[in-house]
Amino acid sequence: MNAETRARCLRTAYGRLVIALLPLLMVGWLVSLDQILAAVLLFCTVLPLMMIGALMPRCAWFGPMIKRLAHDSGHALLTIDDGPHPEHTPAILAILDRHQIKALFFLIGERAARHPELVREIVQRGHEIGNHTQTHPAARFWALPPATLWREVADCQHTLTSICPDHPPRFFRPPAGHHNVCTFVISQALGLKMLMWSVRGFDGVMQDVNFITERIRARLKPGSIVLIHEATPVAVEVAESIARLLAESGLTCSASALPRSDDC
Repeated sequence: MNAETRARCLRTAYGRLVIALLPLLMVGWLVSLDQILAAVLLFCTVLPLMMIGALMPRCAWFGPMIKRLAHDSGHALLTIDDGPHPEHTPAILAILDRHQIKALFFLIGERAARHPELVREIVQRGHEIGNHTQTHPAARFWALPPATLWREVADCQHTLTSICPDHPPRFFRPPAGHHNVCTFVISQALGLKMLMWSVRGFDGVMQDVNFITERIRARLKPGSIVLIHEATPVAVEVAESIARLLAESGLTCSASALPRSDDC
């Protein structure tokens, strides 16, 4: 990615950020006019809308994203976040092989750099790798300024492409699904489509494998994009349970139904 493309993208991103912050300038202007009630009403209207757009993973107010596959595709997609992990990744790959499932692994760049052999193994087993930022700053990703956001996504893209040059990531998933008004612009400039999910069991914060499985079972349908995680205390148990569930569902589980055009 050349410097000119980066500069052009960041100009656009900062422009969007300025536009998004204009209501706050209007709040200050109303306060200066002693229009306190109007200022409070504007602030209490704009802030919740901005927070919903940023913190609701499947909210597409700030740009298009893929949230599910086609309903009539007969496919489901298993996505696995937060790897690679030196113990979990090999175990999960063995589970997926046993159940004949191909998944999309959203990898963290700095972890991939420590375990490049696992990234290559994921690809060699027929799975796809995706961009999940370089350092996974989950608590603050939604609030990152454009230059820092660019660095997180671009550095991960460089890391993963350097390890598997014939299989560069096509998809980006922000940490915890949080994003801001600049995320789409930056991911698009880097040639990435944002991909979220439609079904999850909250295995990132819970350890009840039965609850996780049953929650996913209740919501699984043709076109579902399922989310599970590595690097949790129950990662392998969840992977085994969900892989078995998907295998028994009769749905084809692979990334082949994902769009390959620029149309999200």
